[in-house]
Amino acid sequence: MESTSFESGRREAKPQGRPRDSRIDDAVLRATNELLEEIGYARLTIPVVAARAGATPPAVYRRFPTKIELVFAAVFPPTPREELPLTGDLRTVVRGLLEGSINLFSRPAVHSAVSGLTAELPSEPGLSARLLDRLQGSTYERLQQYLDDAAAQGLAADGIDARLLMDMIGGTAMMSMATERTLDDAWLEHNTTLIVRGMTR
Repeated sequence: MESTSFESGRREAKPQGRPRDSRIDDAVLRATNELLEEIGYARLTIPVVAARAGATPPAVYRRFPTKIELVFAAVFPPTPREELPLTGDLRTVVRGLLEGSINLFSRPAVHSAVSGLTAELPSEPGLSARLLDRLQGSTYERLQQYLDDAAAQGLAADGIDARLLMDMIGGTAMMSMATERTLDDAWLEHNTTLIVRGMTR
């Protein structure tokens, strides 16, 4: 009898709400990138994004409760597996990650977002780490697995943290761009060598 009652209750359960429409997500994120480039972070608001995306402000707020969360999702989307260069030796991987960081931070929308987020995030302790972990968690996991495998084969030092490595690579690219360095092949080779040396000691 108890089993029958349980099954009956389970049959009566109904899914809550409607399935999330990914087309709205895509339109909102696309609109956010466009507006960051056109009007900048300071003037960007969720109602303005909603209007550009053909959505309503409540629809955007349901997906991204704050402007910071919306901008993070727009400019730092999860990296597709096929775009994460985790094949080959350490030098090949590090160089690929440096190139990816240059390409990312060279985008006008990302430049605008980073400038605005840098000013706002100090008032939201821990938020950037939580958002990056949510959006890039699978990227960190794949990179960590690669690093652990390399260490097991004697190709890299033990205990390299994927998040710290990505911080180092992204920070190197950002600071070099901010100081107007020439990010050519010589820059890539030099910085790849510096980072790999630290990973193999």
